[in-house]
Amino acid sequence: MEMKVPFLLMRPAQAKVLAHYFYGISSRMLKGFKFLERELYKLDSNLTAREYLALVLFNSFLYFLATEIFVYFVALKLKVASPLTWALGAAFVVSSLIFMFDILYPRWLSNKRVAEIDRNLLFAARHLRIQTTAGVPLFESIVSASHGYGAVSQEMEKIATQVQAGTNLADALEESAAKNPSYYYSRILWQMSNAVKAGTDIGPVLSDIVDFLAEEQRVQMRNYGAQLNTLAIMYLMACIIAPTISLIFMMVISSFADLPITDSIFWLILALLVFVQYMFIGIIENRRPVISI
Repeated sequence: MEMKVPFLLMRPAQAKVLAHYFYGISSRMLKGFKFLERELYKLDSNLTAREYLALVLFNSFLYFLATEIFVYFVALKLKVASPLTWALGAAFVVSSLIFMFDILYPRWLSNKRVAEIDRNLLFAARHLRIQTTAGVPLFESIVSASHGYGAVSQEMEKIATQVQAGTNLADALEESAAKNPSYYYSRILWQMSNAVKAGTDIGPVLSDIVDFLAEEQRVQMRNYGAQLNTLAIMYLMACIIAPTISLIFMMVISSFADLPITDSIFWLILALLVFVQYMFIGIIENRRPVISI
């Protein structure tokens, strides 16, 4: 895939040329970012880890300069004391945030890709099982599954294209498994590749794979249900019990001491409740398993 650095301040082609000056630094820094090479490989990126890290460093440097100049002139106009110090501090914070986001971006893409694949993986595996059980060759089954199953169909299409270009089917399956970030997808293709190499019937193998995937997703559903029980208790404590007890406590204290309860306090409590509820919604959404039973 064509890998892009988020929030790049110039065109990718121009940035890639100028980022050559950061290749030496990126090569030495790669030891501290070993995960980057692995994530880019699984995303089938057109950029190497050294090139991507050099682009990230160059982009962070641009943000550092732009933020420093902007904040410096704003501080001068507002007649703030030590404008250069404020400018350097703001530039350091902004460039550090951009650097961290750009570094973690491939991992975010990889997790997103895993979710897209796992969402339709069981359906695609069932499709392959039905096709092969009916006597259809595995390659023809893969071609048939290259439509209608989202990200899984895209991977099937890549495998079919490689085989049509002359690659052995077992090798194409192994390469797809090695480059894919999804654990379950890779495991399925490794088993299929081993079956092809051994010359065994692929139908029973796919049946076992489908049963395994279905059981794994049922386990994920049960675990998610157990987590929801804990989250529900935490939600009741944080959003219902704690605010109620706090209001009662404040009313009791205000009756003994001269501490008036103003509207600002209620607005503050409301804002905290909205934030906590939004946080709980995000936690529940992130923990929800990607299932397709």
